[in-house]
Amino acid sequence: MSACDIHLIFPPQWSPFQPFLSTPSLKAYLQAKGFEVRQSDWNVEFYEHFIDRRRLPQAIARLERYVRELPDAQENYRNQAYLALGILADFPRKRALVDRLRSPACVESVEDFHSSVTAFKRLLHSFSVAEPVIEMGASSLTTGRVMASMSSIDAFCADADDNPFLTFFRRKVAAISENEIPRYFGISIIGGEQILPSLTLGACLKTRFPDVPILVGGSVFSRMVERTDAILHLFDRYFDVVLRYEGERPLEQFLASSNPRAEKTSNIVFAEDGKIVMTPLGNQLPMEAIPTPDFDGLDLEKYFTPEVVLPVLSTRGCYWDKCAFCYHGMIYGDRYRMRAPELFNSDIVELNAKYGVRHFALNDEAIPPKLFEKLPAVIEKRKYYFTGLYKFEKYFEPAHYRGMYDIGFRSLYIGLESANERVQRHMKKNNTKPVMISNLRDAHAAGIWNHTFNFFGFPTETREEAMDTAQFLIEHRDVIHSEGTGTFSFEHNAPISKNAAAFGVSRVIEKSDNVLELYYDYEVTSGLTQQDAADMVQQFAGMKRLNKAYQYSGWIPREHLLVMLSHHHRDSLRRELEILDSDLHAGAHWAENVNWFSMNEPGGAQRHFVVNAQAGKILETNRDAVLLLEFLPQDTPAAAIVAQFPVFEPILSA
Repeated sequence: MSACDIHLIFPPQWSPFQPFLSTPSLKAYLQAKGFEVRQSDWNVEFYEHFIDRRRLPQAIARLERYVRELPDAQENYRNQAYLALGILADFPRKRALVDRLRSPACVESVEDFHSSVTAFKRLLHSFSVAEPVIEMGASSLTTGRVMASMSSIDAFCADADDNPFLTFFRRKVAAISENEIPRYFGISIIGGEQILPSLTLGACLKTRFPDVPILVGGSVFSRMVERTDAILHLFDRYFDVVLRYEGERPLEQFLASSNPRAEKTSNIVFAEDGKIVMTPLGNQLPMEAIPTPDFDGLDLEKYFTPEVVLPVLSTRGCYWDKCAFCYHGMIYGDRYRMRAPELFNSDIVELNAKYGVRHFALNDEAIPPKLFEKLPAVIEKRKYYFTGLYKFEKYFEPAHYRGMYDIGFRSLYIGLESANERVQRHMKKNNTKPVMISNLRDAHAAGIWNHTFNFFGFPTETREEAMDTAQFLIEHRDVIHSEGTGTFSFEHNAPISKNAAAFGVSRVIEKSDNVLELYYDYEVTSGLTQQDAADMVQQFAGMKRLNKAYQYSGWIPREHLLVMLSHHHRDSLRRELEILDSDLHAGAHWAENVNWFSMNEPGGAQRHFVVNAQAGKILETNRDAVLLLEFLPQDTPAAAIVAQFPVFEPILSA
């Protein structure tokens, strides 16, 4: 492979279930302008590395040390180590289940799909328990106290024992041959969980290629650069230039320039003489000037999914752009643009022809009402499958949802946020309850899966108003098929941060455990506190259990739901999920959750354990009990095992 103008790298941690859109969009545009671009997904490759068999001995040795040496004050973590040892004792079978996620046949059976997703999550958790610092999930990364200071960040990025990203990146960087060295490296950071891995990557690249400048782009550092005191330390040590906001035109100008710093090409940030320099922002591209994304260079077979879902955009920016809690509009310069429906259809046709992909996720902030009418007029029916986000609108009629269903929309995600109209007006979302109900019912009637995003604790929201949302979700569970409910997050750059007092915030508090944090704690003049909001989430969880609502779909990654809905009718899928959930709670799938292992003590004695990963239970027993479990048919009901062998009651009881 010959050298290129820029090598774009997407680092951990992000979803391993589908490709991202950032570097494919840049690659398509830059190559059309004559530049040579290489792109790599080192996120999905890191997931493969993290649960690789070759890391098993180190993980087991660490876990055994934890259970022997952790003091009683850390009993909870010691118990997690026991559970992890049990899961890793079953590594070959669980790893085979994970690999099955990539088989199209996997999605035909809801039980098979559940067991594969669960095996993936449990292996991630078990290897994470063995890590001294980080915890890696399918959609999360926690880093302990590493982000509390620049000195601890520096130390972590150089510590191969504590930092699992370092070994991985050293190997990847070492594999870049002399004739592959680019003019620039580009690192795409679109989520806060990517910050620490990206800094580790930057340090590795700087060590191996000190003369190749590193650019960082994406929404995170586009916002972070305003916090100059926080990021000045990072320049030259981990990267050289930050590219702000939309990257196509600024990166074109940067690559075309022989000295972009001196010319001060648009949208760049760099350090000079101990100060941060920001160049003026340029104009955004019109949507017709943006080509179809180019996913060449990404191995689509590596993603942990039965069928790949490609991300696309029909708009940039948000047509509403008023919500007080949302910063997304500023990423696009608060300028909304819609792609012509005919061009969007051309994108889909081209991606389908080139990659054989039928599933697409619209990453729009909100699909505009206009496209509910125009897309069904241009997209071929019964050929593709789509999902996307939209906003409640009184404009929508039943025919709009039927049209979207006909062209392949099988799920729609919507920010309900609050069902209380006073809170809706206060957060500038301005939805009314009759419109919410009408939209949800019409989408349901068309056959579409409705998923709502909700949160408690927007400033001044009372407990009674929060209960309006909880009751609404319970009462309308017939037309809301799944939900995600959390607490309000006070984000840097969101409109509320510009005038917090006007929204009832009396104090904004920087978090002390992260010097690169983009979220803040806060105090309110009235209504729910942050803790009250968290308590409300727990109360709502109890309401769901009591009413047997939304108990069945929490394990399904969002990226996978569309694939499942393309193979199963919505209502039959819902019934199968409910049956599966009932069986899981009844212990019908005990063999998926129960593992056993033996551990040698320093003196030569052996200890034997049985663990239940779902219930979090641990039983120390004897070798005979472990042998018995090895020979029991896995379809034997848990109740029958307990009746015949009461010793297993603590581990198998529901």
